[in-house]
Amino acid sequence: MFNYLWHFNGILFEWGHHHMRLVIHRIILIIAGICCGTLFVNAAGEKFKYDNRTYLDNIKTVEMYRSGWRLSPPIRNLRDTSSLILEFDDLSEVTPQYTYTLIHCTAEWEPSDIVNTEYLSGMAVNEIMDYHFSRNTLKTFTHYKVSIPNKDVQIKLPGNYILYVYKEFDQDQPVLTRRFFIIDPLAMVTTDVHRTDDVRYLSTDQEVDFTISYQSLQPDDPRRNFKINIYQNLDWQAAITNLLPKYIQPGELVYNYEEENLFQGGSEFLHFDTKSLKYNSDRVQEIRFERPIKHIYLLPDIPKASKSYEFQEDINGKFLVKWDDAFDSDLEADYLMVHFLLKTGDSLPGTDVFLFGGLTDWKTEDQNKCIYNPEKEGYEINLLLKQGYYNYSYATRKRPGQKIDLTAINGNHYETENDYYIFVYYRDIRERFDRLVGMAVANSVKLPKSGK
Repeated sequence: MFNYLWHFNGILFEWGHHHMRLVIHRIILIIAGICCGTLFVNAAGEKFKYDNRTYLDNIKTVEMYRSGWRLSPPIRNLRDTSSLILEFDDLSEVTPQYTYTLIHCTAEWEPSDIVNTEYLSGMAVNEIMDYHFSRNTLKTFTHYKVSIPNKDVQIKLPGNYILYVYKEFDQDQPVLTRRFFIIDPLAMVTTDVHRTDDVRYLSTDQEVDFTISYQSLQPDDPRRNFKINIYQNLDWQAAITNLLPKYIQPGELVYNYEEENLFQGGSEFLHFDTKSLKYNSDRVQEIRFERPIKHIYLLPDIPKASKSYEFQEDINGKFLVKWDDAFDSDLEADYLMVHFLLKTGDSLPGTDVFLFGGLTDWKTEDQNKCIYNPEKEGYEINLLLKQGYYNYSYATRKRPGQKIDLTAINGNHYETENDYYIFVYYRDIRERFDRLVGMAVANSVKLPKSGK
C-alpha cells in the first residue's frame, strides 16, 4: 500500500517512502537554482528593490543579525565560523513554503556582473525549513528562521549581499529582502568621529574622518579601485557614498575633509518598553484589552526642534523582541497595537510626517505616514508590533521623492550619540565585482576605534 500520491509535471507517481517528497523538493530547488538569475521581477512586472523591504502585510518583525547578539549588524567575516540569522513572523492563517536565494551586489547595491556559481557553493535556492507556531498568544503567527551560511549553501566571495525570500518557489512572489555584508579583511580602517570645525555647522554636525591602510593590496589607481560607503546607524537613507580620498600616501588613503564627510547629529531616539504588561512603563500611558488583542497607548510626543540637547540612552533606532515572562520570546511574545501621537498643535501644511526607525524598516512609505487629528491636535499612527523594547523617531518630507528631514521635529545637535559604519570596497582590474575588504564602526561619543 503506497503512502503518498504525487503529481509532478502532469504525471501521477505513487511513492512508497516519505523521503521521495524531499527528493522532489530538491529537484524543484535545483531547477529554480538553474533558472535563478540576478534580475527578479514581482507579479506587477517591476524589479524588486535591492534594499531592506517587506512586500506582504502579513510578514512582521523581520530581523537579520550576527548570531550571538540580537542587536548586531548583519556583518560577517568571510572566513568566520559564525552565522547570520534571519527571523520573521507570518501572521496569516496558513503556513506557506518560503524559499530564499542570495544575490551578490555591487558597492552601489545593484546586482553584480557574476553568476551565483561564482559566489556560492551548494544550492543557489533553498527552502526555509525551520519554523514554529506561536504559543499562548492572542495573535497567532508562525515564526521562521534561517542561518547563513548553512549545510545547503555557503558563500565564497566577499561583498554586499541581498537575501531574497519569496513564496512557493515562485521568484515573482517576493516576500522580503534583507541586506548583509561579507568582509574579507585586507585593509585596515582607522576612524576619528568628532564635532565639526566648520563654524556653519558647529552646533549640529558630526565629522567622520578616517584613514585606510591597504599594504596587502596592489591598486593600479587607488581613486578608481576603492569605493567608500558611510552609514549613520545603518540608516540607508543617511549615507555618504562616492567619497574620494583627500590624500594618497604610500599604502594609505586619507579621508579628512571639512564638509564632504559631515552628518547631521540629530537627536537621541524616543523609546517605549512593552517587555512586561504587568505595569505601565515610563513611556506607556495606558494598556487596554480591545478584542481580539491588547492595545498600548503611548504618552504623547512633543516636537523638540527648538529645545536644547537632552541625553537619553538609546539603541540607535533598533528594536529588541522580548517578553520578560517568556521561555522563548520568539514564540511567546504577543503582538500589540501600539498607538503613537505627536502633539504639534496645528497641522504642518505641505508636509508629510512619518514614524521612522527600525520598527518601520527605516522607510517613509504610506503605511508609515502619520495622520493629523484636529481633535487631538497632533499626528497619530497605530502600528502592530511584537512585545519588546523599541526606538523610534519622526521624519518629515515636503513632497514625494524629496530627501527626508530627521531634524524638523526631533532637533539637531552635535552631542547626539550615533554609530557610523564605514565600508571599504576594492575592485581589481581583473575582477568583475566589488570586494568588501575593510570596515569599521565608529561612535560619535566614544573613543575612536580601528577595524578591518
